[in-house]
Amino acid sequence: MGFTNEFGIREPNNEKQTNCHYLLLGDSQTFGSGIFLKDRFSEILNAETECHWFNVSVPGYTLENEFSMYKKIDGSIPFQKVFLVVYGNDVFETGDTPDYIHFAKRQKWYREFFAFLLPEYTRSIWKREYFQTIQVRMTEEMSRISAQETLPSKNLRQTTSAKKILPNYTSFKTLYSISPNYFFESLNVKSVSNQNFDRWQQVFFRLMEDVTKRNVKLTLVYIPLDVEFDPNRLEIYKEIGFPMDRNWLTGDSELIIELNKLATQFNVPIIDLRHSFRGAKDLLQPEDIHFNEKANRLIADTIKKSL
Repeated sequence: MGFTNEFGIREPNNEKQTNCHYLLLGDSQTFGSGIFLKDRFSEILNAETECHWFNVSVPGYTLENEFSMYKKIDGSIPFQKVFLVVYGNDVFETGDTPDYIHFAKRQKWYREFFAFLLPEYTRSIWKREYFQTIQVRMTEEMSRISAQETLPSKNLRQTTSAKKILPNYTSFKTLYSISPNYFFESLNVKSVSNQNFDRWQQVFFRLMEDVTKRNVKLTLVYIPLDVEFDPNRLEIYKEIGFPMDRNWLTGDSELIIELNKLATQFNVPIIDLRHSFRGAKDLLQPEDIHFNEKANRLIADTIKKSL
């Protein structure tokens, strides 16, 4: 539902003639998974601001991958400002997720010996290889889905009398079976997952050092997890079995507290989307964590106000 350039990035439909270029770094939420190109907040910003917004986000990416993408396009795409979009699970994904641990356990004995001698260096290599396998799987899945026939809406049966089928949230139950502490390990970055947060910070410091050298301005954009603004989702996760903290709905998680500290330390603006989301409803795609068109409009409007 859009054009793809040589970097594998979905491009806007119309590239405008302007000296104002901004870069969006993020994951699937910023990429716009599940919605049409025109409805992504990056494309709304392209249509409604004077600047050209390059969305170089890729589903499944973490800060490590985003920094690699930033380095890859450096010199090929002009930009004066970087908007680093931090999603609520970024620290968890940067850490040793169950999927990554499964990948690590399949390594050869001599690679495990190397990991014993140089743990962090080996981990960086394994992480890179792990993400490459993720991207291969994602490409295969997208190819499979794109080959399926899409029926035009006029051929779909419309009925108002049919009984509404309640979602069973299979994907959330699967997530629980894999990682029952997903939310705690994502948001409690100081008391539960401090090692993962330290690793995330190290990548952030490298990115901060690079943009400072290039005299590029950086803005943080925080996209919250659904348990930080949607009480219905929080109850669903709680019923499934996830440990929940109701303070996440109205207060500050450890993650957002630390992000605010980093923003103050480096004197960078932070756009906290929790404030916009907590007063709204129906921002998520059905049975999914990804945001719908309404949420993307909110994100675009919030970013526009900060310019």
